[in-house]
Amino acid sequence: MRRPDRRNQALAGAAPGDRPRYDPPATVGHQHHFLSRLDRVSLPHVELALTLYRDHGLVQYLLRCARLPDGAGRVAISLDDPALGPFLVVTREGRFVTCLGAGMRAGDLPVITRGQLDGLTEKVADLRARMAAASALAGPKGHTAQLVDRIFHAGPDLSREEFVGISAFQPLFGFEFLRAYFGAVTELDELRSALLRVEHPKRALTPVLRRYWDLYWAIGHLAVLAFMDGRALIESLPEQLDISSSCLAWGASRQGSVALALRGFWGVAKVGKAQLRTCKTAFDEAASQLRLVTSVGSLIALGAGHARLRAEVRKVLSAPRDLSGAHFPEELLTLFQSTAEAALDEPESAAAVQRRLGARMAVSLTRRLAAGDPLRFEREEDVPEALAMALPVNTRQSFVDDAEVMALMMLFIPWTARAEPEQLFLPRELIRLVHARWTPEDTVRLLAPLREHYHPKVQAPRREGPSRKGPCPCGSGEKYKRCCGKAALP
Repeated sequence: MRRPDRRNQALAGAAPGDRPRYDPPATVGHQHHFLSRLDRVSLPHVELALTLYRDHGLVQYLLRCARLPDGAGRVAISLDDPALGPFLVVTREGRFVTCLGAGMRAGDLPVITRGQLDGLTEKVADLRARMAAASALAGPKGHTAQLVDRIFHAGPDLSREEFVGISAFQPLFGFEFLRAYFGAVTELDELRSALLRVEHPKRALTPVLRRYWDLYWAIGHLAVLAFMDGRALIESLPEQLDISSSCLAWGASRQGSVALALRGFWGVAKVGKAQLRTCKTAFDEAASQLRLVTSVGSLIALGAGHARLRAEVRKVLSAPRDLSGAHFPEELLTLFQSTAEAALDEPESAAAVQRRLGARMAVSLTRRLAAGDPLRFEREEDVPEALAMALPVNTRQSFVDDAEVMALMMLFIPWTARAEPEQLFLPRELIRLVHARWTPEDTVRLLAPLREHYHPKVQAPRREGPSRKGPCPCGSGEKYKRCCGKAALP
């Protein structure tokens, strides 16, 4: 991955007015009398005020997110009620000025509400945890580049712990992750065209097959990293990079993999309403099976992830569809419509199906471990909820031309759309258990389900008259080519 240039740094929040960037804590000079004013507030509010007082980086982040008016030299941070306070008064640069007790008015100062304070503080706490994970994984020598490089070389073995560490760089590299996502999709399309007809790989093709394998799984990792900021990143893109007319899940779902498609749907849910019109159009115009799966899955993700969009999604999916020119049967559309209805109306039932399947998978995967091993599960009810829900969304199974698998995948979308990003990855201990050394045949198996979809076989027209190798119709007992067929030869 290339280092971000200044334009990309601005996209990450370096320039005024762009996406805010969090900076580490630093010391700063405050008004000396600030601490003496804390006797105006109750003890719980004092603790919160001191937390902010000691964390200049957090306060600066709050102020950047607040989008203060140009002329505002000071701002009031509400510790409780947005109108009645109490308030912390700080300068635009984050220096603490004074504390106003409950009932004392903030006058005409812009106010950061307690809701905004809690939400942004939680976001920073999450970022700090990810930064700590990144530091631990990079080790004392700080091999951060090697950690980020795992996106492109870990294949399906990128663990939850590694993802948490890599995601610490998302605020800085969000634009780069997005660009890498679309770049990987484009390169994979080119490689697929060259490899689809390969059934028995030759040694010379090994590097190309490995490249396909790595890019294939990288698309899934990048789909999560690119869209973690959801709509904020999309809105920060320059005009020449407008992707509002693209169904963002298409790059992942077109690979025909359950795991990749679900991560693409997760990304659509994170972006939210900005994807609704595009996904509606994609559904109305879907002519292939993969396009239909992508549009229906994206719409379910929007409806499951955003209650405000649910009615509109139901309306779109239940409306009559013109299937002239469509290369999929009407029965498939009907199946998707009924599955979507079940997923949106009964998400708890859909989650129960996902959990049962995941628990069954966990018991099967750990059966060969020694009795007493903490990773071995004797019964389905012993499998932790988080693991049971994560396993089905990480299956390597293809859904191409398998209506049952497609419908099952649709039931996983409500949970997926609302999951935290790291929940989409498996823990390191389980990755080690299921890890298998890559072989060229693994890539060939990935390509096999797509072979008929992208290059359907055309039946040659049957030749009229007797078969050359069949019996001669004259009754001589000879093959046609050695009897009457000789006369037919030019």
